[in-house]
Amino acid sequence: MTSKQLQAKDLDMHGAINYLKKTKKFLVNCRNEMEFKKILVDAVEIAVSLEIPALFEPEPTRIRRKNKQFTYEGDDEPIQYPKENFKINFYFAILDTAIQSVEERFTHIQKISSLFGFLYDVHSLQGVTSKEVMEHCLNLEKALQHADSKDIDAADLCSELKSISRRVERCTLPLELLNFILKNNLADCVPNTVIALRILLTFPVSVASGERSFSKLKLIKTFLRTSMQQERLAGLATLSIEHEIARNINLMELVSTFAKTKARKGKF
Repeated sequence: MTSKQLQAKDLDMHGAINYLKKTKKFLVNCRNEMEFKKILVDAVEIAVSLEIPALFEPEPTRIRRKNKQFTYEGDDEPIQYPKENFKINFYFAILDTAIQSVEERFTHIQKISSLFGFLYDVHSLQGVTSKEVMEHCLNLEKALQHADSKDIDAADLCSELKSISRRVERCTLPLELLNFILKNNLADCVPNTVIALRILLTFPVSVASGERSFSKLKLIKTFLRTSMQQERLAGLATLSIEHEIARNINLMELVSTFAKTKARKGKF
C-alpha cells in the first residue's frame, strides 16, 4: 500500500512521512514470535489450497571450522530445527533488510521536512511566538544559501508568514497556500513565501515515472518475446503507457489509410 501511495502524483512530503512511519511500525511489529506464528498459519492455508506439502525440509548443515585464538572459545553449533532456521535466517533477515531500507528513506525525507515542516500549517503560526518562527526561517535561509547568495531572507519571511497566517484557513496545504497567494495577486507582497513554497513543492517524493515505465516493460517483454527488437519494443511500450490515447484511435480508419499508402497495385 505504501509503494502504491508513494507513486501518487498528488502526494506531498508530509504524507510520504506518515506512510513511511506506518510501514516501519508494521514491519517492527511483525518481528516477533507471535506474528511469525500467525504468518505460518496463513502460509499453511495457502500451501494446502495449492496442494503443496506445508513442511520445512531439513537442509544439510556443515560446521564451519575456524582457528581458535583462545582456549575458552566455544565451537559453532548449527541450528538443528528447520523451522527455527527458517525464522532466523530468512524471516527475520528479510524484515531487518526492509526496516533498514525504510529507515534510510525516512531519514532523508525527515531531514528535508525538518526545514520546511512549518510551512504545512501556516495558520497555526498565529499561536507561535515570533522567536520560534524566526528560528525556522533562519534554518531555512541557511539551507537555501550558497556562498554569498541566498534565495530568501529570514527576517522578511518571518514577517510575511505572520501576516498571511491570519488570512488562510486551518490546515492549509502548501499547494493550496500558493494557489491562494497567486489567485489574490499577493506574490509581490510575500515574495519570500512564494519562493519557499515553490522550492518545497518541487521536491520529488519518489521517482514514480521510472517505476511505472519499468513495470510496463516487465509486462511487455516477457520470456516469450525475448527476440523482440528495440524499435518494436519502444512502440509497444509507448502504446501501453499512453493507453488512454490509443483507445480513442479508430483502428479501421488507421488500417485503411496505411493500406492505401503502402498499396503497390495501380488503378487503371
